Amino acid sequence: MRTKSLKAIGLALLLAAASVALYTGCMTVGATGEQHLNLVSEQQEIQMGREADGQIVATMGLYPDEALQGYVKALGERIAATTERPTLPWTFRVVDDEVVNAFALPGGFIYVTRGILSTLNNEAQLAGVLGHEIGHVTAMHSVIRISETQLAQLGLGVAGAVAPGLQDYMGLAAAGLQLMFLKFSRDDEMQADELGVRYMAGVHENPQELISVMQTLEQVSKLSGGKAIPEWSSTHPTPANREQRLAEQIKSLGVGEQSYEPVDRDGYLQRLAGMVYGPDPRKGYSQDSTFYHPEMRFLFVFPNGWKIINQKTAVIGLSPKQDAAVQISLSREKSLDAAARGLFDQEGVSSSEVHRAKVNGLSTWTGAFTARTAEGDLDGQATFIEYGGRIYQLIGYSAQADWPRYSADVLRALSSFAELTDPQALSVKPMRLRIERVMQSMTLREFQQRNPSAISIEELALINQVEPDAVLQPGQLVKRVTAK
Repeated sequence: MRTKSLKAIGLALLLAAASVALYTGCMTVGATGEQHLNLVSEQQEIQMGREADGQIVATMGLYPDEALQGYVKALGERIAATTERPTLPWTFRVVDDEVVNAFALPGGFIYVTRGILSTLNNEAQLAGVLGHEIGHVTAMHSVIRISETQLAQLGLGVAGAVAPGLQDYMGLAAAGLQLMFLKFSRDDEMQADELGVRYMAGVHENPQELISVMQTLEQVSKLSGGKAIPEWSSTHPTPANREQRLAEQIKSLGVGEQSYEPVDRDGYLQRLAGMVYGPDPRKGYSQDSTFYHPEMRFLFVFPNGWKIINQKTAVIGLSPKQDAAVQISLSREKSLDAAARGLFDQEGVSSSEVHRAKVNGLSTWTGAFTARTAEGDLDGQATFIEYGGRIYQLIGYSAQADWPRYSADVLRALSSFAELTDPQALSVKPMRLRIERVMQSMTLREFQQRNPSAISIEELALINQVEPDAVLQPGQLVKRVTAK
């Protein structure tokens, strides 16, 4: 189980913001010199980031490469030490997600996905991404947005404000349903760009490479035809004339190329060798409405046409109107009885027709429930299944008025959980990045013909940041993607 979207962490920020006492005041931001309304102290900012960090690690997972984690951490800390907020508890993580993204949370928590790492081509470009995200923190953009919008008072949508005990059962689905994540403004982006350039220059990384990063992100969107833009684009709106502004700022530094460290392309690329590229099917994948999880050896059929969001700790299906959800997750309890009682017997929940049953030969407890929330009652069905030494909790629900339209589809889905036995599905493997050294002059297209990749020539050109017919020089390192 893994994530396809960063918006799930919006719930963590929201709940954290709601849990701290706010004070009213005005602050001068050291990084920008601007004055802004401030409702959040630095300690509260750090606490919000720390609580959301736990949610991110749980839902997305960290990429299991200690050397790569250490490399990103060291580079990030080197940049952060030169900023206006060097004493924050800066945290830098590589999350196990194929989407092209990087993001910052209050208090100095910075994340890059393996997806964006695979599109970068040298250390200076990584420094530019980290510098940009660090700029969001030093400019206190999240704190300002929270203060201006009074985030703690916003609603959570259809699944919001459920009884506290229900968060263990519906928290992730609630986050998926409300699909809210704090977005930065175009002015914020320009400021983060400017600060990123300043911070890159401060550690002698060539800021010109940040322009290459922005060009690559634009190409990711174009390659998908606008259908699957980088996650970066959904939370980082692109300012007009961004590259021109960056070029002008770099020129205004009055620093020659010789003042920067040589761009470390080979060293960076070699760190990516063997990295998982694209979705990792071992952790779950979908074909039409059927979800397969090879590592946990189960399959599940969601209602037709529903969006499937695969998280590390849950798999969520959302109705087309996002007004109903089905969620699969693991119970913390050790027995079926305890897991079922934990939901059906808790305060704020009324249950009916709770009984033992068999689902595809597996022992279950199942029943209907109504849960009180601050925004109205939810109706749903829950099934707890014992399988493979684990207790799975399958919960489908919607607002009470909508439940008659969804109940039949949800009940059919909950009864589809079954052992995965298909050898082909069980043996799937992820694609991986390979780093090859070109021994003679050739175009990238010729390289693809001689060393086939599992991706198109257009995508291969994008991640190598060259055109398909660009000439590769002898000794040059080139990315390749294989299915082995």
